[in-house]
Amino acid sequence: MQTQSTFIAGLPQLDIFTLSEDWAVATALENHWRILSQSMGLKPSQWVDSQGDRIYSAVMWLSTWFDLDDVIREDDAFQAETEFLSVRKPHAISATKFVVDGKPKAEVQILTSLIKRKVKGSNKKFAKVREIWTAEDKNGALVDAELERHHAVKSQPFEGVLAMDYEVNRIQDFNTADFLYFKNFVRIAKAAEWRENRARDTRLNRMRQCWYFGNVGDGDIVHAHVARDGDRCESVLTDSDGNRLFFSLADAPVVTIPQR
Repeated sequence: MQTQSTFIAGLPQLDIFTLSEDWAVATALENHWRILSQSMGLKPSQWVDSQGDRIYSAVMWLSTWFDLDDVIREDDAFQAETEFLSVRKPHAISATKFVVDGKPKAEVQILTSLIKRKVKGSNKKFAKVREIWTAEDKNGALVDAELERHHAVKSQPFEGVLAMDYEVNRIQDFNTADFLYFKNFVRIAKAAEWRENRARDTRLNRMRQCWYFGNVGDGDIVHAHVARDGDRCESVLTDSDGNRLFFSLADAPVVTIPQR
């Protein structure tokens, strides 16, 4: 299954240099949920298991790529083209390409799993759910490979500086499922990366890979750590107990911002 939308690049879609990472991730997530809903033949509000528990699609891995040499510019007409690359229920991987005149200039890939809360109202523990999705699997080896990487990255060694503490704000950060929305993990990491590097130069991500390991509640403190070695930038978000919630590995070269 596929979906496509057309946009004209303007202030909501762009950052200081090219397509906004925050906007691109939000659009890719929306298209991913749309295809998943079509595949199940159910509206997201109807994702309920046999016990009557609400089911959600949670992100486990996400990657972004931006062409920093040939960027999306203001007034460019572009398409967001999304398709599923792999399905091994309850997991799915999608790719969303942002295309100008037939040329991809950015891409977001997403791995999700169907889950439900183990305890109502809590964002601490979840269980995978398979029963409501009956579509055929497709290229399942891609999912398996990403799940192996997800397991390995959870304990990958990391040494970085504390760049920022962030107090979670339910009104600002949560979605209608009452989770910290997945794109907002990226937003928090990106803010910490800029704060850690602000006094030196301007860097933007050419590539970012993100792994998700947990969620949080309203008022929780998220600690954002950053480690940088040239263009390589690693970021880790942890909770107050030191549990790893999110890990990001980025290629972040120096860019020259045009004077306006």
